[in-house]
This record gives sequence, structure tokens and C-alpha cells, in this order.
Amino acid sequence: MNLDEFTEGEIRKEALAELQSHFDEADVRFGTPRVLEHGLGSDILVDVEWHEHDSDDAGHDVMHTVVFLHRPETKLPEFEIRPDAGLGEKVLGMVVSILGFPAMEFEDEPEFSDRYKVMTANVDSVRALLGREAIDSLLSVDDLYLKFSGRGVLISRRSVDGSSGSRSTIGGGDAGRRTMGRRHDHRLDEAASRSLLEDALVAAGPIVDDPEVGRRAADAVDGTYAEEAVQNLTTQGGLIGRHIARTLITGEMLDQLRIAPTPRANIPPQIARKAWGGTTFPLALVPVFGAVFAGIGVFTLVGGQIEGLAFLGVGLVALVISAFILRHRIIRKRLVTSGVVVRGRLIGVDRTNTSVNDDPIHAITIDTQDAEPMVVKMGSAPARQARRMMEADPETWILRDPRKASRGIWLAGWCLENSLD
Repeated sequence: MNLDEFTEGEIRKEALAELQSHFDEADVRFGTPRVLEHGLGSDILVDVEWHEHDSDDAGHDVMHTVVFLHRPETKLPEFEIRPDAGLGEKVLGMVVSILGFPAMEFEDEPEFSDRYKVMTANVDSVRALLGREAIDSLLSVDDLYLKFSGRGVLISRRSVDGSSGSRSTIGGGDAGRRTMGRRHDHRLDEAASRSLLEDALVAAGPIVDDPEVGRRAADAVDGTYAEEAVQNLTTQGGLIGRHIARTLITGEMLDQLRIAPTPRANIPPQIARKAWGGTTFPLALVPVFGAVFAGIGVFTLVGGQIEGLAFLGVGLVALVISAFILRHRIIRKRLVTSGVVVRGRLIGVDRTNTSVNDDPIHAITIDTQDAEPMVVKMGSAPARQARRMMEADPETWILRDPRKASRGIWLAGWCLENSLD
């Protein structure tokens, strides 16, 4: 591959959305990319940067050089291929096992098993992907981290997850200087970037460059990749599987809710928990906490002690926060119980600059039949689902607030059956 064939310029919107989905940080930034467009999609070489927050200080910036191969016609399960070396990878393997991910072994490929670890909940479909040609291509290169998503693969010399270690790779290789202060720089120089691109195309080519490979993997299992993953995780019985079993929202639940007369009763607990957020007990503690501190503050101030201002301030802040939370829950509950069913079409998914619990928030736009387009703010999983639905069948529905036409909720983004390949 001749890097001179690449041009500097913007990444196409569809490819950028898939590339961004590999990063949890809302402030992820991309340098000037070098892009090669072709019949299968696009090959992208780019430096990426984000800020990681530490528990004990202001945090630090992390920089990487990555390759992203965007293949819009190749439909893949989600999985990672990681070099099986170092204490960090051993610890990661133990954590993944505790969480309940199924083990993926390659008994007939001892060299591959010695060098790489495959992490996925889609064991059967990934095994169908990793045929002879794919394994030989992976063995022909060294030191690559490959993270496959539905429409492409992110490739780097170091893992972009938990990559805040203290080595810099400017100049190439692992002999970089240690970084001090607020920057952890893992970018590659020109020669090392070319080498990364060449190895990336060799290693991932047999998997991503033939759409038929993805179709054979999809045909190897019943249902969608998402359904395969849920089945494997719940069967394992680990922490993630038990959580999924408690929170899984099905199409049958949504169908029953959609046709139910308003005000709707007997809302499935999975929908209630997702729609208006968590349990009541923590929420009840916040105003109690606020009232107690505000009371202490008032009592202390009456006694002539200025320290009471601090208690009063903390108490009032807690009461204001609890009021906002309560208002949010009341609105969301009203949307589910009394919202008007409105049909529409998904027309846009845009990542915002904010996140909640380290999950990037996206603006999902739905063109409705009865009014102006509706914009709902949701996390990365519903956003990915919306992008897939836009590719196949953008028809959907929302629940619109009868009191305010600009407010609504899109429940279909949480439904397993909408997780298309």
C-alpha cells in the first residue's frame, strides 16, 4: 500500500460516526486524517487525542495513531483481537471472565492461541470469520490491536482502551521516552505510521474486504449478532449476563405498550427502570440529606455561628438537585404512561460534546408525521442502533408528550429486536 495515494481531508460522516463509536470520551479529537476512498469504503490513518480524568488530579491527555478501515457493506459482530502478552492482558482476561464473557479457545491453532486473545460475546459468528486465510494473515504481522465493529475495524500498535501508560512511541517502537505531566503520547512517526497501515491492511483484509465473509458469519448463528451475544452472556450466568436478564427490553413489551390505551398501566419494570431512571430509594435519600443539612445550617446560624452557612449551602444544593431529578422522572413517566404514539422516520444521528457516566450522548433526529422533527438525546448504544436502522428500515415510532409537542421519548432504541446486523 502506497501512503502517497492517500489524501489529507475530512472523514466522511458515516465513517466518522463509526470511528467515533470506538471511543467513550466525549471530547475525542482527530488530527488531519489521511484518507483513501475506494469501492469497499475508506482507509483512514489519523492521530487521535482525548482527555482522561484521574481520581486524584486533573487528568491527562492521551494521543494515539490509529488506522480505521470503514467497510459499510461488511456486516460484522463486535470483537477484539489482542496480543496475549504482558501482565495487563492477563489481568484483563481475568476481569472479562469474571464479568461472564464466554471463553474463546482455538485448540487447533496453537501458534495463534499463544500470540493472540480473542474477546467477544459472539463466539460462534467470530469463529466463522476466523478461517484459515484470516488466521494466517494475523500471524504474518506483530503487535496489533484490532477492534471490530459492525462496519469496520480500528487498529493500533497499543490498545486505545486503558492506554494511559507512561510510554511515548514517537519515533516508533517501544523504546520511546517516558512522558511526564499531562500528556501520554503514543503517536507514531511517518515510517512507523506507514508500517502500521501496511500491517493493518494485511491482518484485517481477509475479514473486512469481502462482504460475503460477514454474511457467512451472520448465517452461522440464529438471529442477529446482538441476539447471539445476549444468548451467550445470559447462558454464562456472569455479572453481565445477570444484568442483561434483569434489564432486557423486547419487541413484545414495546408492542403491548404501543397499543395500550392511555394512561398506560402495568409498565414492564425493564422499561420503567430505563425510562425514568433507577430505583426510588437513592432518590429519597437526597432530599432527606438536604433537609438535614439545611436544618443544621439554619439552627447554627440562629445560634450566631457563621459556619452554618456551609451546612445551609450544601443542604440547599442537595434539595435543588433532588428537585431536578424528581422533575425529570415525572416527565419521563408521563411520556411512557400518557405519551401519544407518533410514527416517523429516523433521519439523523449526531454525536454531542457531552457524556453521562462516560457514555457519549447523541442527538437522534426523527422526522414525525404530525409535527416538526423530534430530537431525542440518548447514549451510544441506542445511537448505534439508530444508525443500523437507518441503513435498513428507518420507519419507527415515538411517544410524544401531550403537553409539549417538542418533547418525546424513543423506546425502540432500547429494544433487542431492533439491533440489526
